[in-house]
Amino acid sequence: MGFSRARRSSPGIGAKTLISHLTLAVAVIVLTTLLSYMLSAQYIRGMRRGQLSDYAKQMAASCREDENGRMFPSRRSVRLFEDLTHAKVFFLDVDGESMRMRQYSANSDEDNYEDFLWVEMLDSIDRQFGARVLGGESVSAVQRFEFAQEVIIFAGAPIRDVEGNVRGGIILVQPVTQLHTLSRAIGFMLLIIMAVAVVLAVVLSMQQTRMLVGPIQRLTQAARRMEDGVYAERIRGLPRDEIGDLGRALNSMSGRLLDVIRNLRKERDKLQLVISDMGEGLIAFDRKWRIVHVNQAFLEFAELPSAEVFLGEAGESPFYQPLRQVVTRCMETGSMENLLWTNPSGRALHATVSSSRGEDGEIQGTICLLRDVSEAQRMEQLSREYIANISHELRTPLTGIRGMVEPLIDGIMETEEEREECYRVILKETIRLEKLVGEMLDISRLQEGRVTLELEPMELRGILESAMHSMDKLADQAGVTMALETDDSPLACMGDENRITQVLVILIDNALSFTPAGGKVTVFARDDGENIAVGVRDTGCGIEPKDLPLIFERFYKADKSRMRTTGTGLGLSIARLVTRLMDGDISAKSEPGKGAEFTFTLKKAEDLNPRRRRRRMAEPEASE
Repeated sequence: MGFSRARRSSPGIGAKTLISHLTLAVAVIVLTTLLSYMLSAQYIRGMRRGQLSDYAKQMAASCREDENGRMFPSRRSVRLFEDLTHAKVFFLDVDGESMRMRQYSANSDEDNYEDFLWVEMLDSIDRQFGARVLGGESVSAVQRFEFAQEVIIFAGAPIRDVEGNVRGGIILVQPVTQLHTLSRAIGFMLLIIMAVAVVLAVVLSMQQTRMLVGPIQRLTQAARRMEDGVYAERIRGLPRDEIGDLGRALNSMSGRLLDVIRNLRKERDKLQLVISDMGEGLIAFDRKWRIVHVNQAFLEFAELPSAEVFLGEAGESPFYQPLRQVVTRCMETGSMENLLWTNPSGRALHATVSSSRGEDGEIQGTICLLRDVSEAQRMEQLSREYIANISHELRTPLTGIRGMVEPLIDGIMETEEEREECYRVILKETIRLEKLVGEMLDISRLQEGRVTLELEPMELRGILESAMHSMDKLADQAGVTMALETDDSPLACMGDENRITQVLVILIDNALSFTPAGGKVTVFARDDGENIAVGVRDTGCGIEPKDLPLIFERFYKADKSRMRTTGTGLGLSIARLVTRLMDGDISAKSEPGKGAEFTFTLKKAEDLNPRRRRRRMAEPEASE
């Protein structure tokens, strides 16, 4: 039963891996660039603060005292530092209790105190900054000051006299826009570096993805082929890494799995062959009532066209309902069930239903085995009839003998004629008893293969005439005419003369028993191609169709009311055994009221080895 498997559509593993690699690489590059920019800006800012602080200290150290007792650097020094640092220079001092800042006038060329521009310090942060510088502390920072009206980088250092007293302060002020310009330049360079890194990351990610995904794709394709039942193909060109180890392990597993599947298929074929050829009918179901196994014998025994019909409406019919019930009961309880079931044609079948269990003890399904017991029942019935017939046949002559012996002992028979009549009855019954015992022994030896025949080439005509001559007296008493009918062929056959005569006598005696006075019994022989056909034909009452298949059974007798004499019912059985022992066969055909014809075959002399040889029956017939 075939089926198709639909796979879910999803992005390829290569695309997903490439996207993940690119995402990781770009994220790392961007984060690294941002961190580098932040660290660079911080480093530049700190470095500029340190430089301004050093310059402020140097300017403070270069200050000199004028005639008014004030200390400040020369204009030339201020210009030199302004050109060097691109910063503005302010001088800080205290006039009384007020703090003030000043710087050289742009138009002044002399170191004149009156040429200073004054800047008023209004904000508390400005005053705090100035107080720290005048307190003798060197200060640097980046923040907004009111006196500068913008965010600046500043550095302040105290001016000390020769005795170390603070006489004022030097403040260098540089706008932060200069740092921004430098930061933008660094950022632009970092962006260029980041773009180049991203391009390299894309190229390397694609190459790395190809190297990584190629083996994985081959592994995936191999796994899907294994899923579809293709196990012989191997993965080639595997790398020397963990993925390569996985591919080699998959190759090894595929080979072992192929061997296992081959062995399982062989075992399955063997099991299927055994199930198909077994004489018993078998059908197996799983827990969901799906048919797992069924053989042709089950369909023949159940007389069904297919096993599915058994689960359909046909299973609900009165014929199949008992079998369905025991299978259902076994599926529910797990206990073994037995049933003597009669199929629609009347054959007796013995059904054995058992359950199969898994490792967890749960019922996995049921198995129903059908065995034809019709022949066994028939043989059992024949055995009972055989014993009953033997008892009856033995009892009849023994009763007759006893009925004659007792009067003789009691002296009831007074005359010699009466005693002679008793002797004749005793002799007749004794002969009949002897014949019965002899026929029974003959059948027993034939069935057991203890009879040895010597087959030799011979002419049949003389044997036929001899057998008819031995029955002349019986035919005359019955008022029946006998005739011999042969063609012009030599009638040479292979056989045993005594046994051929025995079969002919049995058939002639049987014909005389069922042929009324004035009738005719014909013994015939003809060339029948590969065999010589020999038989006896009569004009008697014939055989009923229901009796025809059973006439060769032991002790089977047709309607006794149409028989002239009583027989043992063993003659035709002996005739069939003897004929088969000579490699022939025997058959009968008849129509009621038109007589019967019995024919047995013998091998032609030219068809067999002309040398004499011993023949034994290969095996006893169980049906006999």
